[in-house]
Amino acid sequence: MRQLFKSFAFSLSYFTVFPIFIKDMIIDKNTFRDSLFFLPLIGLFISLITILISMFLSDFFHPLYASLVSAILSFCLYGFLHTEAITDVVDAWFASYSSKDAYKIMKESTIGAIGALATFCFVLLKVAIITYLLYEKKYEIIIITFMFSRLSLTYILPLFEFKKDSFMNQAFLAKGINTVRVAILLFVVFALFLKSNALVFLFLALVFLYINLKILYKRFGFLNGDCLGCSIEITELLLLNIGFIL
Repeated sequence: MRQLFKSFAFSLSYFTVFPIFIKDMIIDKNTFRDSLFFLPLIGLFISLITILISMFLSDFFHPLYASLVSAILSFCLYGFLHTEAITDVVDAWFASYSSKDAYKIMKESTIGAIGALATFCFVLLKVAIITYLLYEKKYEIIIITFMFSRLSLTYILPLFEFKKDSFMNQAFLAKGINTVRVAILLFVVFALFLKSNALVFLFLALVFLYINLKILYKRFGFLNGDCLGCSIEITELLLLNIGFIL
């Protein structure tokens, strides 16, 4: 139980803006392994807060404005972590055409004009669809999307190679990873209660994430945290739009 709490605290502090203060917290491969279970929970947490903020603000402002503010705040809840990855990946993608080191470009503290513009357009599109879904009260689509975009990592990432000391490589080498894969299906069951065709969302999440990572791996010859964050964001944008149609 202590190990699970430590993994939850690590996931919450690393993937959201909510700080968790634990003295002498030791992070090992078991922490990384268990954090895979908590990733969809983080998605659920962020989506629920976003929805609750929208419902609260709707009592004071026009529902459309409340939805827009809530959609923007949803990015703030995870500290624009994955959004920043889009900038790095786009900059590296175009820099690679000039035979520049893509990995080095991703790690630079500065950003290029193309990356900035691409990120701005992406955020605009995602804010628009989240606002639309909140305004139409299609909350289940937001919840399922935020859960499945992260849940799919557990099943797709073993199909790719990562550096030995990377977060993902250590997580999948830890004992008990199969138990995590089974336990994480609890979120699928929960999603089925929200929407009867939730399995369609799961299938699409797996496919979109795989295709995104495959394209990036083929382009760069490696995958890192920026590639994962960018792929999660693209997967979410696609699921949110398709979910509204379905």
